[in-house]
Amino acid sequence: MSTDLQARLDFAVGAAQASSKITLEYFGQSNLDQSTKHDGTPVTIADRACETDLRERIIKAYPQDSILGEEFERKVGTSEYEWVIDPIDGTISFVQGVPLFGTMLACMYKGHPILGVIVMPCLDETVYAADGLGCWHTTKANAPTRAQVSNIDKLDESIINTTSMSYFLTPQHRRLYEQLDAQSKHTRGWSDCYGWVLLATGRVDAMIEPVLSLWDFAAAIPIITESGGAWSDLSGHQSLDAGEMVATNEHLHTPIMNLIRALDPAPKEDSGRSKRFESPESDFPA
Repeated sequence: MSTDLQARLDFAVGAAQASSKITLEYFGQSNLDQSTKHDGTPVTIADRACETDLRERIIKAYPQDSILGEEFERKVGTSEYEWVIDPIDGTISFVQGVPLFGTMLACMYKGHPILGVIVMPCLDETVYAADGLGCWHTTKANAPTRAQVSNIDKLDESIINTTSMSYFLTPQHRRLYEQLDAQSKHTRGWSDCYGWVLLATGRVDAMIEPVLSLWDFAAAIPIITESGGAWSDLSGHQSLDAGEMVATNEHLHTPIMNLIRALDPAPKEDSGRSKRFESPESDFPA
């Protein structure tokens, strides 16, 4: 699969970079057309325009593949490949004029994410990876360099990132955040997909996200793995179904999981964002 995988990765990088530029045409507009989805998150014309463009590129290049996107219904293909699109990961940042949003594109084979791309259009920064092909980082016009997680091996020297404390919904989640904040060097909220970029390039040491949809993290999995990191859900399993993630450099996963297991168990509360495979409300235009 290596030749085909490289071709798919090259396609994904080019497609995500090109489609992400569409979001810049709308970024910063004071009268941006937006609405609120059933899960309480915002969606804009820019989300739909970017995803439409990406879908069209994928359909042209890989017409037999399935497509799962955040904003439109799933396209069921005939191959064992499925593309997963998050056109604007960080829509709240986008509508507020904060440049920490990005376009995420993953390709899965038999249900396993085999490649991922994250493009930060405002920052002109891209991180991408595929199984066995390494993780790469580009900024502006610079040539790609290998991306590598940090070497911090002590929790009290680490910087732990999350999108927002507001996603720590349950009492157990709140206790977890308090413990992470108390035992790490710093906690920060550099939001959404930028957190995966920071982790893969060694600028933060862990990323904890208790509420996710598949399109929020499918692209991150090969990026984390190929940059030397580790990931699991909050139970320690590498599951795509839990809607949560603990991602770290290679040293910190065990101590963070030990911290999580030491907390008193409490039942999880459901949230709209955790329903990752629910069909979006709007239909992809024919």
